[in-house]
Amino acid sequence: MKIILSFLAIILITKDCNNTAVSHNTQEQDIIITYQAASRGSFEEITVSKDSFSISTDRTKKNIAFHKTPTKDWDDLLKLLEVIEINQLPNLKAPTSMRQYDGAAHATLIIKKNAEKIQSNSFDHGYPPKEIKPLVEKLLSFKKLASKQ
Repeated sequence: MKIILSFLAIILITKDCNNTAVSHNTQEQDIIITYQAASRGSFEEITVSKDSFSISTDRTKKNIAFHKTPTKDWDDLLKLLEVIEINQLPNLKAPTSMRQYDGAAHATLIIKKNAEKIQSNSFDHGYPPKEIKPLVEKLLSFKKLASKQ
């Protein structure tokens, strides 16, 4: 009887672990990260999801280049997201204010997770708040990645 109960417990635990893995993969697919930088004379938008990323330098978004997101780069983004308190994104303070006198483009970071959309306050392009700096730098690296594809 003990053997049967032990065997049944192992099966149930294994099944529960598999359900958790499926749930985690579903959440990954529902994340979209967007970085936007805009000034009077320029516009840049980088949007990354699990399957693809796009880069647009056109405000009307008529000319968008789509590329496949490499698995390693997506995993790197997810690791960077894990250390950020996403709910605090709107409360982050910009370290510089050059955008206020046209010294830098206005930049924002937008994270869409499932149906929720969280956007940072505006900060200077090239000078993100320290809490999101590694994530922004990784997003900007997708421009080089696009030129290689």
